[in-house]
Amino acid sequence: MEHNIKKYKFKEIWLILFGMIFVAATLRAPLTSVGPVIELIKSDLEISNTLAGLLTTIPLIIFGFVSPIVSKIVTKLTMSSTILYALLILLVGLLLRVSGDIGLFIVGTILLGIAIAFGNVCLPSYVKWRFPLQIGLFTGVYSATMNFTAGLGGGLSYPLSEITPLGFRLSLSFWVVLTILAIVFWWPQVKSGKQQELQATKAMQAKVQGPKVRMATSKLAWVVALTMAMQSMVFYTVIAWMPTILVDKGMSPTAAGFLLMLNQFSQVPMTFIFPIIASKMQNQKLLVTIVSMLFVLGFSLLFSQSYIVLVIGIIIAGFGMGAGFSLCMTFFSIRARTNAGSMSLSGFGQSIGYFIAAIGPFLIGFLHDLLGGWDVGIISLIVISVLFYIFALQAASDKYVED
Repeated sequence: MEHNIKKYKFKEIWLILFGMIFVAATLRAPLTSVGPVIELIKSDLEISNTLAGLLTTIPLIIFGFVSPIVSKIVTKLTMSSTILYALLILLVGLLLRVSGDIGLFIVGTILLGIAIAFGNVCLPSYVKWRFPLQIGLFTGVYSATMNFTAGLGGGLSYPLSEITPLGFRLSLSFWVVLTILAIVFWWPQVKSGKQQELQATKAMQAKVQGPKVRMATSKLAWVVALTMAMQSMVFYTVIAWMPTILVDKGMSPTAAGFLLMLNQFSQVPMTFIFPIIASKMQNQKLLVTIVSMLFVLGFSLLFSQSYIVLVIGIIIAGFGMGAGFSLCMTFFSIRARTNAGSMSLSGFGQSIGYFIAAIGPFLIGFLHDLLGGWDVGIISLIVISVLFYIFALQAASDKYVED
């Protein structure tokens, strides 16, 4: 692995960097683009509210099932090859999702979930292996890309659906283009980096002594997983229900979609800055406190009926969401001593995290039906933010899962 222990300049790694950026661009936008057009999907496919709600929950459940097995597959294929196959599955899923009835839509959504789960687990570990001295910088790059394109997905989805009679099928198929670009830019990593990855894996296995870490018995792994769960629950609840909450306050669907895009865009600077800061700190407790305060303040402002106050709340909550997500991604790298430990922690953390996060959108929809009004959704987001603080504070300690 000696070839990796240095800081890289842009001219040395531009192709890898663009590959990572386009891969990251496919890991959220296909999901955030569904919420703003959910009413069109319901009408076109003639499905109920319950089934429509499941469309945003299915990927999270798939993440939970698939994430733990990623590390086993990577040991046979290498990280770069696994990511390439995931992109091919993603392309098929995107095409199936817009090709027919609700059955094909669900099959496409399942394939999307599988592909994105592989990407979510592999990218943090790939960064740790490829750029060990610049983990914060490159984690920030792909995290910022994920949130930027997630914002495009939320903001452009409804306007794109109005351009042609194809409706939601056009807006949801837009991400095929980015997936093809990701395949094109990532392909060189598979061809040129395979031997390096295999050699690095063998060298690391030779150095690692003692039994393999069992994540399920590690307290640190559990608090990292629960931190991921609360962060993900906030994110997926916001993309599932925020447009509806804003429409309930009198906004048009287009305006609500653009505010969701604003929320996603406001995450970008935080997702870039926070990993760089976090990777240089002995512990990240101060950062956890900042994130939690942004969550609580931002969501509290959503009780207002004032358009200006709502916009401010959306932006502040976005700051917290971006910082919280990138902090979780950084934990997967810096809370493990080895690449293998990082991938196992990432798989375990995302499996547990997404299983729990899947409860969020469903629970808030249920509470709305039970109690009426959307204030209960805002209160729920604040409660989740407090739980994030409790778990993340423990995950921020200067420890390693191997210890």
